[in-house]
Amino acid sequence: MDISEKRALTSIGKEPRFRDALRKLTVGEEIEDGDKAYLLAAAMLLIRRYTEDRRYTSYADLAYYIILKYSLQHKDYVPLFDFALNFGFYPIAKDLLSNGLYEGNPIIACLEDVQLDRFRKAEEATLTLEQYLESTRFLSEMTHETCYFAPTSFGKSSLIVDQIRQLGDRPYKIVVIVPTKSLLIQTFQMIRMADLRRKLMVHDEMFDGEESFIAIFTQERALRLLIKHDTYFDLVFVDEAHNLLKGDSRSILLSRLIGRNHALNPGQRVIYLSPLVKDADNLCLSTDQKISSHIIKFNVKEPEIFEFRLNKETYQYNRFVNQFYKIGERIEIGDYLLSASGDKNFIYNYRPVKVELLARELCEIIPEIQTTEGIDQVARILSSEVHPDFYAIDHLKHGVVYLHGKLPDLVKEYLEFKYKSLPELRYVVANSVILEGMNLPIDTLFIFNTRSLYGKELMNLIGRVNRLNTIFGQGENRLSRLLPKVHFINNEEHYRVGSKMENKIVLLRSRVFDDLVENPTLAAFDIETLSIPAATKEKFVEKVLSIQKNEKFLASTLDTKEDEIRAYIIQSGIIEFYKDPTKIIARFLSVAPSLASNPPESWTSASMMEKIEYVFLRNIENVSDFEVSRLSFTEARSYYENHILIVQKKALNENINSLVRYFRERVKSSDSMMYFGLSYGEEPRETGAYPKTSENAYVDLSQKSDHELVNLAIVKLKMEDDFVGFKLNKFIVMLFDYDLISVAEYNRYIYGTTDERKIQLTKYGLSVSMIARLEADGQLGNLIFDDFNNLKATPSFKEYLKTVNDYYRFEISRYID
Repeated sequence: MDISEKRALTSIGKEPRFRDALRKLTVGEEIEDGDKAYLLAAAMLLIRRYTEDRRYTSYADLAYYIILKYSLQHKDYVPLFDFALNFGFYPIAKDLLSNGLYEGNPIIACLEDVQLDRFRKAEEATLTLEQYLESTRFLSEMTHETCYFAPTSFGKSSLIVDQIRQLGDRPYKIVVIVPTKSLLIQTFQMIRMADLRRKLMVHDEMFDGEESFIAIFTQERALRLLIKHDTYFDLVFVDEAHNLLKGDSRSILLSRLIGRNHALNPGQRVIYLSPLVKDADNLCLSTDQKISSHIIKFNVKEPEIFEFRLNKETYQYNRFVNQFYKIGERIEIGDYLLSASGDKNFIYNYRPVKVELLARELCEIIPEIQTTEGIDQVARILSSEVHPDFYAIDHLKHGVVYLHGKLPDLVKEYLEFKYKSLPELRYVVANSVILEGMNLPIDTLFIFNTRSLYGKELMNLIGRVNRLNTIFGQGENRLSRLLPKVHFINNEEHYRVGSKMENKIVLLRSRVFDDLVENPTLAAFDIETLSIPAATKEKFVEKVLSIQKNEKFLASTLDTKEDEIRAYIIQSGIIEFYKDPTKIIARFLSVAPSLASNPPESWTSASMMEKIEYVFLRNIENVSDFEVSRLSFTEARSYYENHILIVQKKALNENINSLVRYFRERVKSSDSMMYFGLSYGEEPRETGAYPKTSENAYVDLSQKSDHELVNLAIVKLKMEDDFVGFKLNKFIVMLFDYDLISVAEYNRYIYGTTDERKIQLTKYGLSVSMIARLEADGQLGNLIFDDFNNLKATPSFKEYLKTVNDYYRFEISRYID
């Protein structure tokens, strides 16, 4: 909605009769017959204005809102049917006919029903006209670079499968780039179910020289494949492509991947998919790029926005006329939440520790639900596989689960799975972990914290409510879900003192927001357009120049050994751990050659953590990453040596118990301050390695109950796994790449085994602990690789699955068909 549209609609909203009628329609009050006709006539005028100038899409949006609200409130579906047919909202028209809601001319209804089947995609839902036309053009186009931008749940993911199917049996090296591990698994399962008859890869080390494959990778794994092997990608899908616009290190890696693959294969095809990008030109790495666009402008969902204020008054917001209508007062926050709840509710918060706190508070409000076998089964499994004191177990009694990125991946994904499948679980409390492609059945959203949520982020979050596949083709009338309920809950406990979310709500007047290009490697980057505080601008400019310098360096000819090492640490991300890479490069050049050619006994007998400390940390004072710098201390090295070699092989519940014992030992030794980072930290602590005294990065374990220690252990294990996976392993890989450690050492620390068969399974995604259990149960021989080298299960293995619990069965089914 541009400025002229906002002014025009605000002006229209001040016309007395329209103002009063629209307020009644918005809040659901009774409307007189004369005003019903008046509102429908106003809708027709708005549509006419849009057809005269199609730039004014908000006029069409308001017309649709009026007609949709009118039809649903008064159960008069003829206007909605007529609008849906004429405007191309065919899924609505199809549902009205299928559910017998259209009471117009039966001959017209019959003829239109037949015509609507033309816009049905195989056995899937009917498409809107805009969706049908754009997806058809998108699939028929063979340009080098193209994009498909559409609202959340408009079938972007299924277009990946459609595109690949069009290639037939032709050899193609395909990669789907996804931002998170959860989305990687979800995408892998979708492609596996499509049976596209190609090798599927989820790890770069699964590559064995194939000329045809489908890789589902993060940008890190995709880059490693290109760097280590003489290969390239023919077709690159960039899912959640709006991430390319950000200025963080992973966005830089993503743009580097696209640029590097283009250098290796100038004929590459790149397909960008996103619900949030406005202008495809902003994704370009150079000004001579041309990305063809396929954009879905209209959304069949129109959220209804509510605000609960600190003074216990409630309001409903109409974005078109920018008005807040008072609808209630003197209501407590808990009573409001219960009265506004739907069947499946998403409670959004920001920090993981606050997610857990809010979940506990919610359980104090929500009465215990009637127990079911499904709930009892999940409780028993979490008790045995995680720990009896895991917070989530008690929450189940109230129909509540919580999710955040500090939960162990398998636990988080299992809770997602159970939330989807058990109707008794009505509430999920989560943070931004839910924003990247996670598809949960949500019909009501409560937002308790709007930190870091701006226009695009809010639209992405709201788009998770009432996905289209939960509305259409369900055999019953669910059209009310086209008006998803979104509640902004002002509060001081989880947001801020004097909480006032009104300023964030009014951002939703528009559905389209300008792209903020923060990635300095993109052609559209302009530092002057960014709002940077004056106090930090100089440091920010230095960072930008450093990034641009590094990317230019990677594209240049590497003349010396020093250039080679510098390129390596840039590409691996090791450079991010140092304020200045000069000293680590010099250090590596001075010690690596002799260690590789003639290693002394002190080197060969040293532990891996000692080797990392000797090469990458000793006598180097400019280490900027606190987590990495901890390895300068013997205790930390022993801790991570144990974590990699022992902890990762054990079951989760064993590791939790072991870590709780370690916590208690720390308390007994009067060393109770434990580093947990900013996501869980409660107190500041100044150390030589971590001098930022104002940041709450530590937890005093002596102040925690046994119950709390267990749940801190659960998240601490995930933090350590992330530290090993995202940081420590980079050092191990570099030592291996420069022949400073043996193949056996590399495999033992990276894969947890030297057994080639087990390594092959680990590369496919199976955890070390799962492989150990399968081996103990005599099942490794019942896993086979098919003609495309994809992992399959024998009939005997499928019988075995019937004997294991639901959690273990879920873990296996993520990767094994």
